[in-house]
Amino acid sequence: MGNNEIKNVMKRTFTAAMAVAMIAVFAAETQMGASAAEAVDETESVVYADRSESAADETVSENADETVDETEAAELGVDGPNMIIVRRKYVSVDKVKLRGEIKYNNGETHPWGAQTNSLKIRWNAVDRVDNYEVWAYGGQYTKWTKVKTLASDKLAFTVKNLYRDTQYKFKVRASYSGCYGAYSDVQTLKTARIDFDKAGWEAMCRIVYHEVGGVNDKMWNEPIVHVADCIVNQYEGAKYLNDPIWAPYYKNYTSIQNIIYYSGGFMSDAGLAYDGATYANTTELVRNAVYGAVYDKIKVDNIPHDRKVFFWCNTYYYPSSYKVAYAYKIPWGGYFAIWREYWG
Repeated sequence: MGNNEIKNVMKRTFTAAMAVAMIAVFAAETQMGASAAEAVDETESVVYADRSESAADETVSENADETVDETEAAELGVDGPNMIIVRRKYVSVDKVKLRGEIKYNNGETHPWGAQTNSLKIRWNAVDRVDNYEVWAYGGQYTKWTKVKTLASDKLAFTVKNLYRDTQYKFKVRASYSGCYGAYSDVQTLKTARIDFDKAGWEAMCRIVYHEVGGVNDKMWNEPIVHVADCIVNQYEGAKYLNDPIWAPYYKNYTSIQNIIYYSGGFMSDAGLAYDGATYANTTELVRNAVYGAVYDKIKVDNIPHDRKVFFWCNTYYYPSSYKVAYAYKIPWGGYFAIWREYWG
């Protein structure tokens, strides 16, 4: 048998051996992935592959460390330039656990002043990690898209330039030494209808509490929801939708709290405090209602929010009035009225 024939046999032998080794490596990788939550484990495989075989080249060239030198090639009986050594390291990586959404805005999940275009993703640390990847889906991300790779000491990332009033899904995975852990469970968050800061959030809750929330009775659940809607609808109409009624009325106010405290259409900071409507006194029911109005996603006792509600009053109106969308009888007499339009 001539040298060329020997070389061809050796090439075919090593190619077959490479395939067997790669199958074994794939099986080991699969098994590693299935036990990613277990203790960290690390193994290394060395594969000799013939670069002249195109299929082998496509499979392993991405992970090639070095070309076989002439001495080693001579010992193997093959051409050195066509042989590569592949070293692949396998490490199990724990699954990332996302931290829960924070409601009643505190600047975390929904960053202060940027609720309409920013959401903050937070997660717990994973041991022995090089990087974290943040993936997003929804809005402008029409398929799952990696939006950021972060160093191992980062446990949060604010995704910016999002669409207003839009639902997004997020997931995170960790990597170590070129290996990836499983993706976290998917977290669904929604951008807000309006932007507000801490003072604005508290002002909205205080005025709702003052109007109806102080009465501890289920008959007030629907008024609480719709009063929250009134405030958010008016501000959204003025700032984002250029509504012909509300935009001219609120155009001189730069924030939701200034509208509430100084426009004359609601109540002053001092007046709310005098009546005991402090933020500390606002109930869980009120905060849920305001949160739901802002993000259009939370129901109170299965009561949906209404984007067509724009005004309320405590004047005596009968439910049959064409001006009233919702009317509630007050225990001490008269009606609490929610209007779908504002008549001045």
